[in-house]
Amino acid sequence: MTDTDTLADLPEHLHQPAAMLLQAFADEPVHKRRVLVETLHLLAGHHDTPDMKMVANMINEIRRGLEVFAPYKPFRKATVFGSARIGNDDPRYRQTRDCAKALTEAGFMIITGGGGGLMRAANEGAGTDQSFGININLPMEQFPNPFVDGSPRNFYCKYFFTRKLFFLKESDAVVLTPGGFGTLDETFETLTLLQTGRNPPIPVVLLEAPDDDYWGPFLQSWMRRLVNDHLVSPDDFQMLFHTDNVASAVEHINDFYSNYHSFRYVGDMILLRLLNPMSAEGLARLNAEFADVLKQGEIEQVLAWPNSDDACYAHLPRLRMHLDRGRMNVLPMLIRRLNVLSETVRDELSRARPSSPPDAVSSPDDRVRR
Repeated sequence: MTDTDTLADLPEHLHQPAAMLLQAFADEPVHKRRVLVETLHLLAGHHDTPDMKMVANMINEIRRGLEVFAPYKPFRKATVFGSARIGNDDPRYRQTRDCAKALTEAGFMIITGGGGGLMRAANEGAGTDQSFGININLPMEQFPNPFVDGSPRNFYCKYFFTRKLFFLKESDAVVLTPGGFGTLDETFETLTLLQTGRNPPIPVVLLEAPDDDYWGPFLQSWMRRLVNDHLVSPDDFQMLFHTDNVASAVEHINDFYSNYHSFRYVGDMILLRLLNPMSAEGLARLNAEFADVLKQGEIEQVLAWPNSDDACYAHLPRLRMHLDRGRMNVLPMLIRRLNVLSETVRDELSRARPSSPPDAVSSPDDRVRR
């Protein structure tokens, strides 16, 4: 369908100015023109003022959020969710602060809701220069904590849904610390998006302080009840890592990206970008172990991909597969296994041929980019 076709049902007096606007964006990517066309249709409609106010606010928040995060695309980031009500003398505060500090030392920037409590703890651990705060306008005013206050990486949202969009869109990992309704809402939204494949696979850590056992009842009671009642799959447990040890949490997140780089859909296929190619033996093992989650065919390795991918990823090898979309919850397990197989086979080859070079050399930029 052409741009002209999409404007056919606009009021006639808008046809000429709309065509001129589209012509001005003729050399831009098609999605920019789609934004323009959808906006014109929206403005030509008969919508109530409150609805239009909501749309205007939403677009403004999304635009500002994109502008804030744009300079930091090359860096991996972890979102930390947690209560705003926990004081800085609480063991849970210290644990969250220490985890954020360790993640920052491992190369991650930290995203929080920008408020007090465990959000402040995470921003304190990361430090101002490595922190983002996505604040929310609430009836009970939430003030930015001192580690993001005044930072160009702190901005406000009016709506929870735009705020949560950026929490997950920009994250390569999520750390869930103790919290109330808001934290639990963020927990279930994260799990829902991962389970359904609406968010790329990322590691999710349930972090608590030693002897706190905040997440234990959730896993041992509610999750088991959901599995026993066939309301979720046993494989959904694979999306979660429960620990009270900061070093284990950071290791769990780092290991996820030891060879796996990033994810995308291509038609009805799933594409996993890698830092280094897998050996034929490693790929054969992966196929043997995960044949039951494929809708058809095999997991294939592609070393050169057409121009449909971003140019900055052109050098990365890829695995492509027709994964059963009802088994998206298995992707974290598959990714961790391909990471292990990549290292195992490489180690085996290294012992057999000590002088052999590695399969490929990854640049430092590859290791921090989604």
